[in-house]
Order: sequence, then C-alpha cells, then structure tokens
Amino acid sequence: MQDAVPTFTYLIEPLAPNQLGRRWRWQVHHGEHLVAAGWHYGKRQAIGALRAAASRATHELAGLTALHPERATTEGRFVAGTTVELHCGALRCVLVPRPEQQAASAAA
Repeated sequence: MQDAVPTFTYLIEPLAPNQLGRRWRWQVHHGEHLVAAGWHYGKRQAIGALRAAASRATHELAGLTALHPERATTEGRFVAGTTVELHCGALRCVLVPRPEQQAASAAA
C-alpha cells in the first residue's frame, strides 16, 4: 500500500488542424519534470493515454511495474481542466491541471 498520494499535473489541448485532421496533445508532469507526452486523433483517446501514463508513473514511484495501466479509473467523468483522483489498482494518484490548462478551460 502507498503512504503519500503522488500528485501529477497534466495538460491536454487541441493542436491546429492539418491534413491529418484534428489532434489532441497531452502531457503529464511530476513537479517540473515531464513524465510522458503524446498526441491522439481523439480527445477521449488522449485522456485514456494520459491516465495510463499517470498510472505507470505512480507504479514506478512505488517501485512496481504497472501490469494494466490502461485500466486506471476515476470516480466520475474525467473532464479536462478539473482535478481528479486516479485509481490504479491498489495505488492512487491525483491529477491536477497545469496553469496553462486552467487558462484554456476558463477561455472555452
């Protein structure tokens, strides 16, 4: 079991459309360190990748290997720009939007 709940910050934003279509960029940070980043064609897939990356990072902090990071869940719906608690099996972490995410969510 885990003593302290790690906190990660995240960013998810649309990229400018191009010939490939609309894409969504995501990032996960632990403090000022970039843990993982990527992009997907759909916002839902980007959020899923973000959750899996946070699950992997949570397990690594505990000295474990995540067997099924894609199964990490939140209690409610994951809405970009909100703080959520992510349940990764027996472990959990908190995802907090980065200041850039909060500004983008407030403008939308």
